[in-house]
Amino acid sequence: MTPNRQTETPVRAYHGSFSDPGSMAQAIGGTNSWSGDPRPIGRAGKNFHATLELAAVDRINVSIGRFTEAISQSGVTANLHTFMFAIEPGTVRRVSGRKLSGRHVFHLRPNERTVTSSPPGMPWASGVISIPFDLLAAHGPKLAGIDQLDDDRMFLAPKAAMARLVGLTKDVSRAIRETPQIIEAPQPAKALSGAILDALLACLTQSNVRPDRAALGRHRQIVARFERAVEERLEEMLSLGNICAAVGVAERTLNLACREFLGESPVQYARNRRLDRVHERLLASDLATIPVTSVAMQYGFWELGRFAQAYRLRFGERPSDTLRRNAH
Repeated sequence: MTPNRQTETPVRAYHGSFSDPGSMAQAIGGTNSWSGDPRPIGRAGKNFHATLELAAVDRINVSIGRFTEAISQSGVTANLHTFMFAIEPGTVRRVSGRKLSGRHVFHLRPNERTVTSSPPGMPWASGVISIPFDLLAAHGPKLAGIDQLDDDRMFLAPKAAMARLVGLTKDVSRAIRETPQIIEAPQPAKALSGAILDALLACLTQSNVRPDRAALGRHRQIVARFERAVEERLEEMLSLGNICAAVGVAERTLNLACREFLGESPVQYARNRRLDRVHERLLASDLATIPVTSVAMQYGFWELGRFAQAYRLRFGERPSDTLRRNAH
């Protein structure tokens, strides 16, 4: 069984093991925490291995991910309250420019592109809890600012409350692997859902809230302008100078903002979007009527050897293979 977004199913348990970052990202995309499949950024090491466990209990979704070597990922969050936290000590993850570790619980902004990354070679283990807006509002009326919890927000939970949440998350992980029938039985699942919600609320209501810094807010606006410029004037986004002129910011500021919120430099992001456009054109074209070279050059790829290498790395095939596959 693979996870999907069918929220009509009230209770479900899933466990998967992966040696390929793309397959792991696709599975994460089925956990209801994302409105679009996350995608890995960059290459994984030779020792990459990951596991994903999912419990959909009542109206709460809990996912537990473990990576031997964490890689950067980019995805769009779902229209839900989504909370992320570390479940192993000493591990660190950056989420939308914020450092997540230890007793931190991070609320991800709904319907927003989010990039997560870790130091090279470092393992990562996390719990992610997704809750509908109305459910959290009904059960957390004492949570300060619950009706305005629509942005990135970092909570620093008390030690005991965090230990309770992490312990419950590990209990869920163990039950998924060893006794999934407990999670799939309505009454135990309902009790587990209530315990998880209580533990999460204890972390939030007793925490020290760390509001989004003003600089991060400005950087988010800069990235939004940058993404619009790339979509509207993609064929002009061929150098960092052109990009900065279109967005109206200095190179250093744009680089920092893109690293925080997109996980890659503005030049890399624009190049990848141009590769995506080439891929779309080739998928919609006929081998006999359109040469790959003309499409590549239309989108600013002048060194065709490097273009072919970048294309194969991103899509797993040569440009000519895309055209031939479309012909069949």
